[in-house]
Formats: sequence, structure tokens, C-alpha cells
Amino acid sequence: MNLVGKIFVGIIALMSVVCLTVSVVSYASHHNWKEQNATLAKQLDDAKKEQQNLNAQKAELAKKIEEEKTSYVNMIAALQTKTTALQNENQELKTANDDLQAELGKRVELISANNSYISDINQELKTANYNLATAQQLRANYLQDLAKTMEKLHELSAVYGDVKDQNEDLVKSYDEALTVLNQNGLTADPSQYGDNPKFAVQGTIETVQSGDDGLIMISIGSDDGLSEHNKLDVRRGDSYLGKIEVVTLESNRAVCKVLPEFRQGVIMEGDDVYSQKLN
Repeated sequence: MNLVGKIFVGIIALMSVVCLTVSVVSYASHHNWKEQNATLAKQLDDAKKEQQNLNAQKAELAKKIEEEKTSYVNMIAALQTKTTALQNENQELKTANDDLQAELGKRVELISANNSYISDINQELKTANYNLATAQQLRANYLQDLAKTMEKLHELSAVYGDVKDQNEDLVKSYDEALTVLNQNGLTADPSQYGDNPKFAVQGTIETVQSGDDGLIMISIGSDDGLSEHNKLDVRRGDSYLGKIEVVTLESNRAVCKVLPEFRQGVIMEGDDVYSQKLN
């Protein structure tokens, strides 16, 4: 029950008391109606005044109730507005938090990717340092080889000078030999002198393969004036052993075969080989 209802109940109870009082008084003093009537009239006026006062209080209470109701309504509306604002703010904060979580996830992924990239860079740096050390070692080896090559080049340059001098001596000797040949009516063409070497040569047998027809390695070659198919004599001391023919040759050695038709003894390692003087 609200305040207005309580006021109405109080007013009704008060009126009942007044009426009961009036009835009792009327009953008790029925012999003096005029006085009683005046008294009742006064009581009625008092009751009316009291009723008016009560009505005024009621109106004032109703006004206060209405004001309080309006205040409550306004307060509730304000609270609802604030609640809505707080809900909106909470939603915004939730959205912002979701955005922050997403951004945090991206940053974590970025940090993980950066860590992986840094790890790869560190590995590449290690590999580069290793390659640099290897390159430096190779460079040092190259410089050592270059120094050795330069030293060898200097040696070869000196050898080249000696060879050049020897070549000049050989050219001079060739010219002198050619002059001698021309003075004696001879030609410098080796094909005109059969299977003999260009120059008188002499060497030794280094290796003999087993068997009668085995090949023989001798200690002289193309640098000594030999050519393929040249024929050489073989002897041991004063004993003539036969002839051999050059099969293949190098600068300082040659491989020969034994000519069976000229064999006069067993050819062995250490035997001398030589050419006949050119006629």
C-alpha cells in the first residue's frame, strides 16, 4: 500500500471516530438537542476544517509524491542513460581490448618472425665468417703459391736464359756444321743418310724387357738428335751385340726394339748404344 492509500485510510478512520463520537454524544445528551445541535455543528465545522486540512495535506502529499515520482522517474532515466553509456563504453572497451589482443598477437608473431630472421642472420654470419676464414686461408695459400711460382718463374727465367744461350750456341754450331757440310759437298737433309741420327750419339741401355723380342729403354732421346726409326749399334766393351731401332722417344729417353737379323749376343742393361759416324 502506497502513501496516498495510507492517508485515505487514516482520513476514513478519523471520520468514523468523529461520527461515532457525534453519535455517542447525541445519544448521551438527547435531552438538550439545541445545545447538542450547536455542539455537533461546531464539531462538524471542526471536522470540515480538519477534512480541509487533511485534503490540503493530501494534495500537498500528492504533489510531493508526484514530485518524488517525477524525480524518481528522472533519476531512473538518468540511471538508464548512464547505464546505456556505461554499456556503450564497456562495448567500446571490449572492442578496444579485442583490437589490442589482435595487435598483441600480430606483434608476438612479428617478434617470433624477427627472432627467426635474426637466427637465420646469425647462422649466415657464422657461415660468412667461416667462408671468410676459409677465403683468407686460401688467399694465404695462394700468396704462398704465388711466391713459390714467382720464385720458380725467376728460376725458369734463368733457365730460359741458359736455354737461350744454348740455343744460340746450337744455332751457331748448326751454321758451322752446315758450312762444313757445304764445303764438303754434303746436304743437311737427314733423309739422305739412311737411318742414322743427325749427330753422333752415345748412351746406355736402362731397361730390357724379358724375351728375345722385348723392348729396350735407352738413356738418350730427341734432345740428343734421335728420331723415330733411327738405328743404333749395341756393344759391351769390345763385344759387338747387334742393332736396335727407335720405336718411340721422349726428350731424354727412347724405346727401341731389337733387330734380330743383326743380333750377335744377349743385350743387357748397362750396355752401350751409339751411332756410326756419318759418311
